[in-house]
Amino acid sequence: MLIGIVGLPNKGKSTLFNALTRGHAAVANYPFTTIDPNKGVAFLRVKCPCAPLGKQCSPRTGACNAGERDVPVNVVDVAGLVEGAHAGHGRGNQFLADLSQADALICVADASGGTDGGGNPAKGHDPAEDVRILESEIDYWFLDVIRRNLLKARGRNFSDFAACLSGIRVSEEVLRRVSARLGMTEEIATWKEEKQLLSLAQALRKETKPVAIAANKMDLPGASEGLARLKEAFPNYVVIPAAADAELALQKAKELGMADYDGKRMTIREGIPPKLADALHSIDEHVLKKGGTGVHEILNTVAFDLLRCVVAYPVEDEKHLSDHFGKVLPDAILLPPNSTAHQLAAAIHTDLATHFLYALNARTGMRISKDHVIADGDVIKIVSAK
Repeated sequence: MLIGIVGLPNKGKSTLFNALTRGHAAVANYPFTTIDPNKGVAFLRVKCPCAPLGKQCSPRTGACNAGERDVPVNVVDVAGLVEGAHAGHGRGNQFLADLSQADALICVADASGGTDGGGNPAKGHDPAEDVRILESEIDYWFLDVIRRNLLKARGRNFSDFAACLSGIRVSEEVLRRVSARLGMTEEIATWKEEKQLLSLAQALRKETKPVAIAANKMDLPGASEGLARLKEAFPNYVVIPAAADAELALQKAKELGMADYDGKRMTIREGIPPKLADALHSIDEHVLKKGGTGVHEILNTVAFDLLRCVVAYPVEDEKHLSDHFGKVLPDAILLPPNSTAHQLAAAIHTDLATHFLYALNARTGMRISKDHVIADGDVIKIVSAK
């Protein structure tokens, strides 16, 4: 599972990425943790099954505080988007290649209207325009991918063409469903009309890369008006107010021992410099007491509301709910909806999937088949031949 963070210059995109991955960009054995500085691991927050099961968990990655469990998810800060990126402007194709494998996108907009489309200082800029530009760029990139692969696939069948789109997460099933909805036959040789191809590109983008909007910089003047504009312009989108800069400041204050912060509430410690105390008081009044920084809410919303993911807890000992070291509920694995026990095994290790025999639901003790669909919060033991 990969979530892309996208936006025009100077909207707070990298700040949001840093707030989500702070201290976790190089942990455990997850893809992207050391390959590239703009890729990392963030943590979702879910209710842990440890307390209801009467256990104290020992997370291998992240933590469990007051019954809230960290669940790792890969995120990528996609840099370099400018208007015309699909035509090669800015980082152009590199930007678009970076997001090709993303399952969903967080579009960061400057709700305060303090920066224009190029990231330059402005006053009263409409943040909805930022989102429109971004979606248009991705739509035209999809269109270009479709055009190029149609040329390659002339004389070949629908399935062959669908395979050419796998690089942007378009499966044959999705292509068939979307093209049928648009009244397009499976005779790809007839797919020539530009307007029709653009409609296909837009529909495929929405299907394979759903967007949530982070209305960032909510701690700045004018942000409330910008938030209202975004909600009016995108009534069918999730729009979440955020203050990524404030989240980073709170994390830093916690690191330096100046405050206690759990992602929701903050307590300032005694004896810190007055200016720093004033700054933290301001964040408390203008951000936390108005609903929080929104940073973790955005990530959870994308994973569970847009993508409808589930979290499973694999164990080796179903009686003690532990691994072979005795660690209780050591792993929390994010899975796509309708994932099976066999797919959970593959997410743990390919050997487990190859030699899969059956699985056990640790809560009920019931034996389940490889095709059993995993429910959110399931604690599962995989039994394999090796």
